[in-house]
Amino acid sequence: MKYWYKIHKWASLICALFLFSMCASALPLIFGREITAFNQVSVPTASEASLADVTKLSVGKQAEAVLEGYPDYNLRAVYLDHEKHINGFSLRSQDKGYEYIRLDLNTARFIKRSNEQVRYEVIPKFMEFAYRMHVDMYLGSFGRNLFGGMCGLSVVALISGIWLYAPFMKNISFGTIRSSHRRIYWMDWHKLLGIATLSWTVLLSVSGFVFIFAGPIHNAWNESIRKEFLIEYQDKPFSVQRISIDEAIKTAQAALPDRRITGIELPQEDGKMRWHYTVRTQGEGLAAHFNKPVWVDASTGKVTAVIQQPWYIQTLSMANPIHFSNHDTLPLKILWFITDALTCIMIITGIYAWFVKFRSNKSNGANKQQAKAIPPVRQSSRQIWLLPVVIIVITLFGIIAPLAGKEWSAISAVALAIPLVLTAYYWLRS
Repeated sequence: MKYWYKIHKWASLICALFLFSMCASALPLIFGREITAFNQVSVPTASEASLADVTKLSVGKQAEAVLEGYPDYNLRAVYLDHEKHINGFSLRSQDKGYEYIRLDLNTARFIKRSNEQVRYEVIPKFMEFAYRMHVDMYLGSFGRNLFGGMCGLSVVALISGIWLYAPFMKNISFGTIRSSHRRIYWMDWHKLLGIATLSWTVLLSVSGFVFIFAGPIHNAWNESIRKEFLIEYQDKPFSVQRISIDEAIKTAQAALPDRRITGIELPQEDGKMRWHYTVRTQGEGLAAHFNKPVWVDASTGKVTAVIQQPWYIQTLSMANPIHFSNHDTLPLKILWFITDALTCIMIITGIYAWFVKFRSNKSNGANKQQAKAIPPVRQSSRQIWLLPVVIIVITLFGIIAPLAGKEWSAISAVALAIPLVLTAYYWLRS
């Protein structure tokens, strides 16, 4: 047990500051979309195309309408947001750089990114600060890799803490908050909050670790796929004459009729996909998180390949939705915010309890007498682990369930609320 204690102590102390930084900076990022929407004032571009009912046009015709207003630009990609009913058009000019135009299908208005105004200048600066503190602490790739390592170390700290939980709970019931000694008081809070936030913290740490360090694996697989399917294209020149965007979409949709189109990347002479349209598709439920692009030959209009990710790439790809995409509804965001805040408090209580250990306490004798007056309650293994296991399993379900579809969001919110309600109950009881 003493070895597990040392592992937990040093792993926790080493990663505590970094984990706290990541959790604290994530608090405003959870409501990033809502904050941006509140602060944003969009000014439509003064374009004749915006006066027409462009929503009735095909995606290709919409792209042509955009390019009419930007004759010096080339279209690089189109992004289709079916939930928000917004089509985005990424443009590039040799002299003027990049531009991004959004078409709001609800209002038939084009919105230019450079025309977007904000109510308060301090808000985007604060959000940028929170983002950088969450990602790399302004240390670039070194900070990003350091945070990835700290995510892995935090998992070690959390798992070792679980190993230590049972011996410390042999004589007290779940959620007991004792005030007999300052360190005991903070350790009891640390254990209670640790159980309440364990699943959330472990999943977010593991997904963060994978998200940071899985890049080389993804890149190696993508390169192998390109070599496999594009070997016969290597000596072909870049073709200026090619099929339209609408034809590419129609071909891809015929190849995958059960998935919807979410984006089209155009062939680029200076890119790795010089001869093909890359059509992004999205499935339903869990399939929505697995990428399955269709490569359409820009010259012939035929499908060169439908890319199916292997199981290990799909497994690694789940880190992204687990970390970012499973709390889209407001109730879930509120629950994630509270759980994140409790994780910050859990870290603080653990550090404080460790520092209190080295501080003298004048009332030590009285505290010992009070501790002796509290009768121990012998706990069996079943009694020790029943509520913690229930909380851990329910929280895991609450985090993973929304990945199967938005219809699971309400059930997920209930599941994530249960550990918080139990924590509040034992706090009020104490």
